[in-house]
Parts: sequence; structure tokens; C-alpha cells
Amino acid sequence: MNAGYVRLSRDDDKRNYSSIENQKLIINQYAAEHNLVIDRWYEDDGVSGYIFDRPGFKQLMDDLNKDIDTVFVKDFSRLGRHNAKILLLLDEFQERGKHLIVIDDHYDNEVSEDDTIGITTWFNERYVKDTSKKIRHALGAKQKEGTLMTQPPFGYRRTGKKKESLEIVPKEAECIKLIYDLYIQGCGYRKISTYLTQQGAPTPSMIRRERELEEGRNTDRHVAAVWSDGMVKDILDNDFYIGTFRLRKRARNTVHGKDKRVPKDEQYVFENHHPPVIDKMTYDLVQELKEKRTKSRYKGSRGQWIGSEIPNPFGSCLYCKDCGSKLTSIERQTSARVRKYYICSTYNTKGKRYCSKAHLIEEQDLMEDAVSYIRMCRNALCEVITTYDMKDFAAEQKTIEEKCIAIREDIDEVKKQLRTLFSQKIKDIASNPDNEDLIKESYESIQQDLTARVHALELKHDELKHTELETPDVKDKLHTALEVVDKIIQKGTMNRKDIEILIERIEVDENGLPEIKLKYGLSDLVHYSAAEELNRHENEVILAAMCLIRDDDRGFTSAKYLSKHLTNMGYPKSTKSVLPYITILIERGIIEPCEDKLKPYTIVKSKAEIEEMVTNLHNSDVNRWYAGNGIRVYSERERHRPEFRPGDQPEH
Repeated sequence: MNAGYVRLSRDDDKRNYSSIENQKLIINQYAAEHNLVIDRWYEDDGVSGYIFDRPGFKQLMDDLNKDIDTVFVKDFSRLGRHNAKILLLLDEFQERGKHLIVIDDHYDNEVSEDDTIGITTWFNERYVKDTSKKIRHALGAKQKEGTLMTQPPFGYRRTGKKKESLEIVPKEAECIKLIYDLYIQGCGYRKISTYLTQQGAPTPSMIRRERELEEGRNTDRHVAAVWSDGMVKDILDNDFYIGTFRLRKRARNTVHGKDKRVPKDEQYVFENHHPPVIDKMTYDLVQELKEKRTKSRYKGSRGQWIGSEIPNPFGSCLYCKDCGSKLTSIERQTSARVRKYYICSTYNTKGKRYCSKAHLIEEQDLMEDAVSYIRMCRNALCEVITTYDMKDFAAEQKTIEEKCIAIREDIDEVKKQLRTLFSQKIKDIASNPDNEDLIKESYESIQQDLTARVHALELKHDELKHTELETPDVKDKLHTALEVVDKIIQKGTMNRKDIEILIERIEVDENGLPEIKLKYGLSDLVHYSAAEELNRHENEVILAAMCLIRDDDRGFTSAKYLSKHLTNMGYPKSTKSVLPYITILIERGIIEPCEDKLKPYTIVKSKAEIEEMVTNLHNSDVNRWYAGNGIRVYSERERHRPEFRPGDQPEH
């Protein structure tokens, strides 16, 4: 059976190469001259000859083993344009005993002894490589000029007479901003895509399809009906949305090869090329969060949009000081309101055996501590911006590297202890097989402590390696941070975005007191202790209560009277919250309980004696006096914790 093979590539110059029908005509005429008939045709239209994974060609080669005896082609270039593969193909025809006739190149494998075949096939390959080279050079020239040759991404459209400029599509831009905001709030790709689909937001392919129809174009492009994780990720990854035009992100090393990612320093980058949808600070923050979430295996937090059960502004930076686990959010219903807390996730899920304390802290208290610290850092941040010198960058890097080396040495030492522990455990079990369970239980707690220590050290190592001061554009970030600080001071609270910009890490100790580490090295400049701040506040209340008693001419006082006047001075309003301070005043001998309910506490000391005490008592003296007399002051914060029991409160 005789077969004809024809091929035409879209890359071929139509003026120099025959169409599919002309190739068939030439082959039919040649066959007729030799009293032959073409019984079957194999065809590849619009497929490059440099590749051999062509449907028609593959079918032809499969049928050679069946009923095909002779194959006719117009010339070698129709058979293929890869020199080495064509020569191997000719050998394959010989080995299979099949007849191949190439008409225009006067080749017949049964009679030909032409030694110039290799040159002919080399020229054919050279043609496709030259064409590919010219196309790459032309594209490269346009890329160097910053010419947008493809459709603009979601959020933009072409404008102008020649469609040479770009403008923002407001509705699409709002969707992009929402995606960035949701990600910063703690949502992952899946939650964002699900939310957009539920809200009926059109996908990028839907928008493109509508635009094509408006322009009178009709394509077979696939249109996605729902948002996917990949769509959200592409939008969050694309720096096109901050006005940066990046070209030559992918390139091919060979003709029709696979595209490979080009390193960023070899790409063509045009800053401020078009109007941005997202500001650079927000984009950089998202990239930082993505890297942080990848390292910590972040799984997202529930409810970060409308209908949220537990908003979680501190979710990405809050850790247990003892075991290193993240703190998870919970809520407790009280008689007055719903109180929101953070608790060690290990303690919450596994119990005291894995982390001894709950490390519980109320969100409102944590917010107050963070805002107070940031307020203290405001002037220091201004000073850092003013005095920051890029020459100090190398020294800062060196310090970070030294700290990382020290931490790595600690990690190796702890791991060595773990290995020794495992080895000893195996020996003990081998020596006393009857007590295997008891031995395992004895070693388990030590093993858990060492493992938790390794985990905490590794987290600290990662934080040091990715500190903000490692980036040379830190001064610009400092200016942005100062703007955020001023806004926080003005409104007195923080949202998730503010926290991500300013706070590096918060560790909560077993007493529920936070250790806050700010970015940009601010924590090294301004000292802050939540415990000291809490004590200072409690001491202020006690001294204020002493002053109120000193100025009371009635000769007695009450919890209601003190609460009312302390509230007017700006302290929390609560009659019960005054009781611990009344206990201190009783112990100090300033007042004493009275049987008359109308006069609950009689003032014992004179005004002069109380004035002397107020004058001489400093906060440090108060602390020492408390400790010396074994008195425990329960703060407002402690009394409202879920695990606090009324019996723990002083009697008076």
C-alpha cells in the first residue's frame, strides 16, 4: 500500500512553501508518472517540523508495521526539520524494509547513494533555528522597550487610539484590593476563592471573555465559572499591580522547548510603568506573610470576613513563651459581655502534660499593651529614621549572622542530648524488658521538653534570618511604619494589617503577660515590660485611693465612694475592683472595717500621717512592702480571667 505524507507549519513562509493541497498534487502527479496510486494520506497542518510528536506522523509510523509499503513526501523539510532525527528516521526505514521517496530532493532509499543528504537536512534545521532566533530577537527588542504585547492582566484594560496605554478598571480593582485585604486579615487562598465565588465576583476569564465579545472577537478560550486557589495566588504574586512591568519572566533555551523561569536579575523590569492598584507597602507585606506562612505551615484562621465567629488580629505573631506553639483564639460569655481570649494551642488541645500553663491573655488587654508600647516607641522611631545610615547595614548583618550561628550551635547541642536520651532509653528497655512501659513514660516528659526546645530555637533562628533589617530598603519601610504608628496612636487600637506591619513576635508567659518584639529594631531601643506596666498601674490606683481617703473629711469611706471617684479620674468603673485595694489599705492601717453598714470603713490615720505615707511611698517601695507583708494584689486583668475563682479574692 502506498501512502503520502504532507505537513505545513504556521512558521513556514507561505510564499516559498506549497500548501497542503499543492503537496498532495505534486505527490499524485509523481505517482501517476510511475503508474502508482496513493492509497492513504497522512497529514499534519499547523505543526512544526522540529518536533516529531505530530499526530499524522505518529500514525504513519505505527501503520508501517501493518500495511504500508511505500511512503511519498514532497521534500525532506516536510518530513521534519531536525537534522539528527531525520537521519535516524532514514535508517529506521531501511531497517524496517520500507520504501521512502522524497520527490523534490530526488531521494529514493532503494537506489539512492546521495552523500549530500546530511547537508540538505542540516540546512532544513538551520532554517527553523534562524527563524526562531529572529523571532526571539524581535520579541527581545520589544521587551527591552517595555512594549506590552499580550493582554493586560485582570484589573486593567488598554486605552488610547493605538491601545498603547493602560488604565485601571475600577470594579476589577476593588476585587483585587479585597483579595489583598482578606489575605492580610488571615485568610488563605482557598477561603478567599470560596468567598469570591459565593459573592458572585466574575473570574478573570469571565471578564476577558466579556471584553472579547464587546470587541467583536470570538475565541475558544476556556472560561472558569468559579474562582480557584491558583487565580488568587497569581494575583497576590503579580507585582504588575504595584505599577511594575516585568518582561522576560520565562524563556526557551531550544526551539519549541519548554519555557523556563528566568532569574529576576535577568528580567526586564520597568518601575512606575502604569498606575498601581495596590501600594508597595501592602504588596511587600503580603509577600512577607506568604513566606512566613509557608515556614510555619499556616492553615488559616476561621472567620475573617463578615459573619466571623472570632476575629483574630494577633493570630500570626502570638506564641506561647514556654512551648513555642501558637496561641489560638477562644471566647467566653460573661454576664456583661463576650470576652475574647488567646490560649496556648498545645495546652488547649493536649492538656497540662504537654504545656503546663494555659498562657491565657484577653485580646483587649493585649491590644492595650501593644498600643501602649507603640506609643512609647513613636519618638524612638523618628530618631531611627533620622539617624539611619546604610553603612551600618553590613554591621547589622554581621550581628545577625553571629546570633544565627550561636542558635544553630544550641540546636545541635539539644539534638545531641536527644540522641543520647534515645540511646539510653533503648539500653534501659533492653536491660529491663518487663518495665518497658514504665521506662518509656519516664523518658517521655524529658523527650518532650527537649523537642519543644529545639522547635523554639528553630523558630528564633528563622526569625533572625528573615528580620526586616536584612532588606536595604529599610528606610522606606521605617517611614511607612511611622505613618502607621501615628494612625494607631490617633485611633487607640490596631487592626490585623497594623499588627503585621509593626509587630515581629509576641510571646505570652505563664502569667498571661506579653513580651512584645517590634520590627525595625525598635524593641532594642525602647524597653517595655507588661508586668512592670501592670504593677505601675496598680500602684497608681492605690496611691490615688490613699489621696481620696486623705481628702475625705467624713471620717469614713466606702467601696462605692472610692469607685465613683476613681472612675472620674479615668480608672475602670467597678465597685468590686476596689476591694483588693481596700484590703491593702486595711493591712496598712489606714482604714478598718466598721459594723455600721452606712459607714463601712473608718479612717484610722490622720490626714498628716496619710500625707506622709503618700509623699514617701514610691512604686518600688510599694512593691517591696507588698512582698514583705505577703500581700497579693489581684489586678483588674487577673480578676476577669475565665479560670479566676472568687475564693482567690481577698475577703474585704
